[in-house]
Amino acid sequence: MVRGLATTVAMTLLVSSHLISQPLLTQPTLVTTDWLAHHLDHPNLRIIDARPTLRDYLDGHIPKSVYLNTETLRVSLGGVPAQLLPADRLAEIFGAIGVGNHHTVVIYSGADDAFAHATYVAFVLNLLGHRSIGVLDGGLEKWRAEGRPVTTDFPKLMPTRFVPRISQKLRVDWLTLLQSVRRREAQTLDARSPKAFASGHIPTARNAFLRENLQGDKIVTWKSKEELIQRFQKLGIDLKKPIITYCTSGREASQLWFTLRYILGIDRVLVYDGSWIDWSARKLPKESASR
Repeated sequence: MVRGLATTVAMTLLVSSHLISQPLLTQPTLVTTDWLAHHLDHPNLRIIDARPTLRDYLDGHIPKSVYLNTETLRVSLGGVPAQLLPADRLAEIFGAIGVGNHHTVVIYSGADDAFAHATYVAFVLNLLGHRSIGVLDGGLEKWRAEGRPVTTDFPKLMPTRFVPRISQKLRVDWLTLLQSVRRREAQTLDARSPKAFASGHIPTARNAFLRENLQGDKIVTWKSKEELIQRFQKLGIDLKKPIITYCTSGREASQLWFTLRYILGIDRVLVYDGSWIDWSARKLPKESASR
């Protein structure tokens, strides 16, 4: 009987260990506050607060979330600001805040940035080969409005190792985009405001202001799939053909990328992460009239 009990315990531990090692998500996904609340205590979950201001995090955040400012992931290269750090440096940052390859990572920001800070962290993680990623729909505002717990305590997370496995299918450089524009092959979407777009944009680009992907006033969430599809079709976008997104520095473009690729399921969506800053620094062609 003792041997049988020991075997049962061993099997239970083995099954539990297997379940814990399994990712909670298999690809970048929009997750609900209900989903996050249900998995909040899962040992394999890491939560990142990506809101722009540290003060907001100090004033209150979702329990167990660690703060990461998106500017930590960028640096001036050759004098051009807001360029992504090399992959090994990015991997060091995620490892330092306790994110390893085996973790499921949920990121949130807020309505003020149209969740672009959250999707930018998701983009960078995905670029490093990570797949188990969630972006919280409604951000902290929705979480608070539902009466869910908020804390000022910091999580106790040990640094770990994050090994990058770079994906070459998520981004495009200036030369590839320029060639595509010249051949009029690119479906290029500019995530900036109409005012910024009108003042200057990449030739042939269409303005797809990122905030138009969202709905609501005090509590802001993503629009339904049907509404999003209608929106892009009205812009004249063929959702069966490749799409390139850009903005000022790549951050807002990541929200368009996430919306198209992981909410609408369109595979061939790339981010020009150098975006308008890089394009302008290279003095590449531009248009000033909106399309």
